[in-house]
Amino acid sequence: MKVLVLGSGVIGVTSAWYLAKSGHDVTVVDRQSTVANETSFANLGQISPGYSAPWAAPGIPIKAMKWLVQELAPLKINMKDLDAETLVWMTKLVANCNGKDYHINKSRMMRVAEYSRYCLQALRAEINIEYDHRTQGTLQLFRTQSQVKSAKKDIQVLNECGIDHKVLTPDDCLAYEPSTSSYYS
Repeated sequence: MKVLVLGSGVIGVTSAWYLAKSGHDVTVVDRQSTVANETSFANLGQISPGYSAPWAAPGIPIKAMKWLVQELAPLKINMKDLDAETLVWMTKLVANCNGKDYHINKSRMMRVAEYSRYCLQALRAEINIEYDHRTQGTLQLFRTQSQVKSAKKDIQVLNECGIDHKVLTPDDCLAYEPSTSSYYS
């Protein structure tokens, strides 16, 4: 089968590789002159399964209403083009914005994200990809006690999914990343 893959970012190139490995005739095209020059570049290739989280979360409906008036909002809905499909999607999103469904959906996303990381590790070993990969993890800082409280729900899901993580004190954060000293002043 002939397959055309649009986009030469991480997803496009990886999809093309697996398709070609399965015997397909694959062509990859991109509007940029080099590979991984848009989203894959801007994301710096970060793979953080612990950050996988559904959009449908407690508090999102109120946040989404605020986003409607922001120029650079993470979610935009053009009210003039609102159709039945969008209304159905919005209804389903709101229906899932509760603690129980968030927990279930985050657990599902975590399993998919962990599987993706496993596939990357296997691919890296198989074809000996050369790049500057780091595996130190990411450091997430919170400014308010409310944010810490919200994170505890996500930490519970990380524990249930067996995801390796650490909860750090402010001193631990400073030892891990000294540049956070201004954060604590």
